Amino acid sequence: MSRSTGPVLAVASVTGLHIDFYEVPGYRRIGRVEGLVEQPHEIAWDPNRRLMYLAHTYRRGGYGEGQPPAYEISVIDADRREVVDVIDLSPYQSPHDIEYDPHRDLIYAGVEQNESGNGIVIVDAKTRKVVGAIPLSARNAHWLALAPDGRKVYVSHKEAGRITVVDLVERREIKAISCPGGAEEIDYSPDGRFVYVVTPLLNVEVNVAQGALNRKPPEPGDFTPRLIKIDTATDQVVGTLDFDEIISTVRVTSSGDVLVTEWHFPDPADPDPAPVPGYVHVVDGATMKRRGAVQTDELPFTMRCSPDGRTAYVTNLKSGTINVIDLERMVRVTDLENNVGVPLGGTHGTCYIPEVDG
Repeated sequence: MSRSTGPVLAVASVTGLHIDFYEVPGYRRIGRVEGLVEQPHEIAWDPNRRLMYLAHTYRRGGYGEGQPPAYEISVIDADRREVVDVIDLSPYQSPHDIEYDPHRDLIYAGVEQNESGNGIVIVDAKTRKVVGAIPLSARNAHWLALAPDGRKVYVSHKEAGRITVVDLVERREIKAISCPGGAEEIDYSPDGRFVYVVTPLLNVEVNVAQGALNRKPPEPGDFTPRLIKIDTATDQVVGTLDFDEIISTVRVTSSGDVLVTEWHFPDPADPDPAPVPGYVHVVDGATMKRRGAVQTDELPFTMRCSPDGRTAYVTNLKSGTINVIDLERMVRVTDLENNVGVPLGGTHGTCYIPEVDG
């Protein structure tokens, strides 16, 4: 197996059940772990142990399909590129987003459903055992935004018209922020002052077996796609930015730019539609003004960025590819293959692995 002397990008495929490793820069694929537990979703990075924690959400299918839930977190050694353990979260089910807190050495997973109720499951990273859970009043704890100091987490719930604020020290829900229409991904600014949320809930129909994610017909009262900015000192909405098309995910760079992915769909009446690209919008987090947009492959989803904030790595759920974007020049510099040539590539969870110190 090839080794890299620099940073590495790791990317998982929901449908391919594998995770690929690419050197950065150069973007040559240098390894693959196959045969993962069904189905891999989001990844958290543990810098102290150089481990990745990979959540498995469903056994098959996608959100809202009513398919059997999963209940595991795979522990992957980033340098050896192998699964070293699988954490069983039972009776908690469908962990989606996952965060690692280096201050308390804890792993947090938002669970969509479980026998004890919806909420956040807490895992001791040293023992890899479940050590607690925080029940939440809104269902489907789907995406998490962990504060840089690890004291709070903000949770989006898809359908619920609220963002939940959780005190992780006292392990309890402390506030609900109104978010009509529900929400998708959520992320903290690096300085901890703001949280950014994309809303409303994705208005799509999912059929993973057929490789189909289609836009639902609009209904009266549908909410305008928008980016919301929340002041974490007051938990008040202090800025919004509207979009014309469906937006799905968000990521804040170290330089304060906010990246937002936008989905476009083919004409449903077209019997043989051509691929329809999406976009990554680059928003100034301070002013909430657009700085530009870059075209991507189909259904851009999970994003990660280089530590200097100059490069974005965008997975494409439909195409099974990763687009590498230069954020200073606003151009796509290269494309990586993860699971192409299938109806739904499922490229999703992503992790930027820094080089080993020294």
